[in-house]
Amino acid sequence: MDPLRLMETDETLPTSTREPASRRHSIPVRRRPRSPLWRMRAWQVLLLTGFLVICGRLYYLQIIQGEKITQNAADQRQKHNLLVHRGAITDRHGLPLAIDTTRYDLYIHPELIKVSTDEAAETLARITHQETPAEVAHLKHILSAGYPVVTIARSLEREAADELQALNWAGVDIVSRPFRQYPEGTLAAHLLGYVNMDTKGQGGIEQAQENSLKDTGKIPKPQLDGHGHTIMLPKAQPMWDITPPLGRHIELTIDNYLQHLAERELTAMCEHSRAQRGTAIIEDPTTGEILAWANFPTYDPNQYSKYPFSITKNWAMVDVYQPGSTFKILTVASGLDTGAIKPNWSMYDSGTLSIGNRSVHNHDGGHGQIDLLHLFIHSSNVGAASVALKTGAQGFHDKLAEFSIGHQTGIDLPGESSGLLLPAKDWKPLDTACTGFGQGAMACTPLQLISGVSAVANDGLWIQPHLIKRVYDPTTGVTEKWTEPKKREVLQRSTAKLVSSLLATNIATGSQIAGQVPGYRVAGKTGTAQKVTASGRGYMAGQTIASFVGFLPAENPQLTCIVVVDGPLTDGQWGNTVAGPVFNAIALQAAQHLGIPTNNGTATADGKPGKKMAPVVPPSVRYSADLESARHKPATKPKTH
Repeated sequence: MDPLRLMETDETLPTSTREPASRRHSIPVRRRPRSPLWRMRAWQVLLLTGFLVICGRLYYLQIIQGEKITQNAADQRQKHNLLVHRGAITDRHGLPLAIDTTRYDLYIHPELIKVSTDEAAETLARITHQETPAEVAHLKHILSAGYPVVTIARSLEREAADELQALNWAGVDIVSRPFRQYPEGTLAAHLLGYVNMDTKGQGGIEQAQENSLKDTGKIPKPQLDGHGHTIMLPKAQPMWDITPPLGRHIELTIDNYLQHLAERELTAMCEHSRAQRGTAIIEDPTTGEILAWANFPTYDPNQYSKYPFSITKNWAMVDVYQPGSTFKILTVASGLDTGAIKPNWSMYDSGTLSIGNRSVHNHDGGHGQIDLLHLFIHSSNVGAASVALKTGAQGFHDKLAEFSIGHQTGIDLPGESSGLLLPAKDWKPLDTACTGFGQGAMACTPLQLISGVSAVANDGLWIQPHLIKRVYDPTTGVTEKWTEPKKREVLQRSTAKLVSSLLATNIATGSQIAGQVPGYRVAGKTGTAQKVTASGRGYMAGQTIASFVGFLPAENPQLTCIVVVDGPLTDGQWGNTVAGPVFNAIALQAAQHLGIPTNNGTATADGKPGKKMAPVVPPSVRYSADLESARHKPATKPKTH
């Protein structure tokens, strides 16, 4: 009987005659089978979702990110085995100071060499100029040591590479690479920096302008695969010219002649005086351009690895010192500009000024009644301390900060120090007084000091010192960037003119050697500073830093120069006798080279005749015989006890 039929019949029976519930429930019930289309619908939804996800991803990659990804791929394919030369660095007249050439590195796969090890070593030694017995033995050792690849030589000339190719040996890899050269040797080494083995700029312009020097612009480049072979594309690809593309060229503000001059005279004096180090900077105060910047000792960037960091660093912008009396220029200018003192200021200088239970002293005793002019003439510490105290800690601090004391000047070189200028709230009266004569709560770099004095020379307008004149495209010569230095007024014009006049009269009527430049009226100030100990507490006995800073012509300054000699052992260790002759030689020849008109250089501010100036004898001439004999004198062996 049909079960459905049975169920229908069973429901019509009386309850007492029905089958037990457990038995009824055990009878299976046939249901209508589910349609198989639901599985198809589920797969259709999944496939459609996946398709939409893929389409969305493709749209994102090809439409939204397409241009970026294409460029990334092109960049990746253009990086392999491409020889690109850094741009050149030149002086303001176009003289090359740093250029790229192509050199070659030699790698050998010893297992592929068919000739004997001895023959290979001797042949390679001859071509690569490694012909000493020790060098030949070394080549034999590395060729037979079982290494898969060995480096035989680096930076080979083209002639050597051609000779190696002529051997036609298997297992010889000659890889071209850019090689940085400095054709002027040590000239301006601290300004240029150098390029290391990884072709990265280190120090100087090489580091500061790394991106510009490597920027080839929008020069089209071929795309290569991992083996350096050209990738076949639907469109015709560009090809390299015979000459590798160049990065942007950098034209500096320095003048080759003035740089040679500054380095020659500074080196002569430093060697004569057996000084530890020195610097000489020439700046155009009206533009902020650095015309020359010499450091002693110097180094050869072509052989940078032979020198320690203490020599390769540009100490004149990295290390700070307390400048001493040259700082009195900024002290007097600050006092006048803030109104703390008047132009007719005067005081009685007894040689000692008591401040609490401490006191400051002049190096040569008292000078009686002095005014601002005689403060400079006698280089009175007591007078400068009195002006600083009159100005007050806060006013003096703020004015010095405007001169960039305690702040970076923003020179376009890496690693510049901010110097030291303690917060005014931490100044004690003794700090204020000592800061007035270049000690106390401050320390600066020679670069900061010349930039501040240049502001005095430039009618109170401070201009950021800079070394880069322009960046330009070497293929077209079109300038892409001119340097636009920052400017700010730090002094009233009348204040700057008054201080300049005082400094010029100081030189014209004083007894010092420094600043005596025939035909030119120089405004300037000497300084003989004590050297701070390494711990920063106290000063070194018998150690000085001799300096002079000045500008000319005093009435219309076109050149500022600072000379700092650290640790001289001769000529009394004075700024006047050590730094002064260097300044005189540099200033006279620089003024003549720049075509600065001469004036009545012996006249005082009121037009009265000054003292007659002696001819300038450059240190390179005065000490040439002594220096030459010292260079050729055999070194003496130290005595043993």
